[in-house]
Amino acid sequence: MTVNQIAAGTTVCAGVAVLAYFGMQIYQKKKRDIMPWKWEEIGTLGQMFFYPLKSGHRIELERADCTVFGLRQTDGDQKILRLMDRCLVVYSDKDYEFRTARTYPQLLSIDVAVHDEKHVAVDAPTMRTLYVKIPNSETSEEFKVKLHKGEQVHAMDCGDEAALWFSRYILEKDSGLRLAYHDANPKHRRDVSSVKNTLLDYYKNYTKFSTGLYSDQVSLNVINQASVKDLQQRISTNSITVNNFRPNLVIDGPGLKPYDEDDWEWVKIGDVVLRTVKDCTRCMMTTIDPTTTSRNLNREPLKTLESYRISNGPDPLPVMGLQMEVRRIGQLNVGEKVFVARKQ
Repeated sequence: MTVNQIAAGTTVCAGVAVLAYFGMQIYQKKKRDIMPWKWEEIGTLGQMFFYPLKSGHRIELERADCTVFGLRQTDGDQKILRLMDRCLVVYSDKDYEFRTARTYPQLLSIDVAVHDEKHVAVDAPTMRTLYVKIPNSETSEEFKVKLHKGEQVHAMDCGDEAALWFSRYILEKDSGLRLAYHDANPKHRRDVSSVKNTLLDYYKNYTKFSTGLYSDQVSLNVINQASVKDLQQRISTNSITVNNFRPNLVIDGPGLKPYDEDDWEWVKIGDVVLRTVKDCTRCMMTTIDPTTTSRNLNREPLKTLESYRISNGPDPLPVMGLQMEVRRIGQLNVGEKVFVARKQ
């Protein structure tokens, strides 16, 4: 056998090995994406929350539509305005960058509610009620606001009156902040590939289809009540509640163990099926009391979580809960049974 023949044979073998590797990767991904048929009952949907304004006050729900972008208010009258989770965001009029309660804790005191089929009512302590007409693409200019790491997300501005109201309440100035709205049009779905490459490489289930509207990363935040109770017992002041973590879904049950969620790959509630994208890493937002908006001087619950719950992912931050993608839409009702399929 000549040298050229040996070289050619080696090249062919290498090519076959590469094809086999990528073929196995594709097969494994398709296998992971298959929805399970066997489920384990672990508890019930104990509470459900959504936050129309990013960093705004929570609204507790008894039932909700679970869409590909997350929770939406449900109503028998389809003509009424139905708000979605984090469909509104405050942003700077200088650099178009979003603003949250991490910097401005008073955002947590802002309530948003449907007023009529075209308007929402916005309230905050000491402020008059603001009525905001929800913009649409036919009458409002579309632009981009910047979220984490400069991610640019579709937006429509809510007008000068809203800008004045938010600037006065948060900055005590007549300008500086504005309010934007996301219409949840599928063509405006976020593209995370340009700013979250590290996360996409590590978390194999994380794609653009995992994202919500103006949520930090994904469409749903799920938390295990037993894990929160365990954390409370570790903190001497016991002042931390589930609301410090701003979840969408709170899973509860008498037999549910703390941190059992670490093993959940899929979650099924009624017709709705969710897929775990990643663990939910936590920031300084959790140290702000959602009722008083004051910061915890001892950095709780982060300080305690840092002692025993750190993510193994690219961001070594404290973990509480799961970030999940909606794989099958439907309606959610508090009290429904919750089923899981565990990681293989």
